[in-house]
Amino acid sequence: MSDINHIIQKVKIENRDALLEHEAKEVLKAIGIHIPPSILANNEQEAVDAADSFGYPVVMKLMSPDVLHKTDAKAVIIDLNSSEAVRHTFQDFMNRFQGVNVAGVLVEKMVEKGIELIIGTNTDDDFGPVILFGVGGVLVEAIKDVVFMMCPTTKEQATDAINEIKAKVILEGFRGLPAVNKDELADLIVKISSLAWEYREDILEMDINPIIANSSGLHPVDARIILK
Repeated sequence: MSDINHIIQKVKIENRDALLEHEAKEVLKAIGIHIPPSILANNEQEAVDAADSFGYPVVMKLMSPDVLHKTDAKAVIIDLNSSEAVRHTFQDFMNRFQGVNVAGVLVEKMVEKGIELIIGTNTDDDFGPVILFGVGGVLVEAIKDVVFMMCPTTKEQATDAINEIKAKVILEGFRGLPAVNKDELADLIVKISSLAWEYREDILEMDINPIIANSSGLHPVDARIILK
């Protein structure tokens, strides 16, 4: 866990209370969670080389402590299919975000569409870290189909939670959608729960949303970690 400690301390030294997305994903990787291939690029050529190495399409995201709501700022561009598109997007980011503290541009292999899920944690004043699981994506606030558990969570508790959401039918191959591997999903919930518990003195909340579940597995494509 030394990598996680190093990332958290670096963020604190820089007087930030939120990890950038690429930092949050490094934390997830450190606890054994598979993340879509990505590289933080600092110039056009690095961005193109990254995209070429993953294969297209790719997603590009501006990494900046000044731009935490990347979608609202149009700092996330999806479905880029050529080196020319990658170059243009990098140039566009640099032009539009002049004067902003930019850590780089995250180039990430785009994940095939699937069911969008969320796993998040928060800190209750009385009970400490709690974890939620449910339907994710942009509709998470509207649908509010989530289940809460205490941390640390057992695999049995995680499995029960998976079967408690109202939309659980969509996890079972609804209308041609791929069935979600519930065993793998329960393991993911347990890992994030354990992270929240072990780092309860440092982590205020986490938001892994969306996690795309498709025929090839579970793919956390966005991650946010807020420190105390």
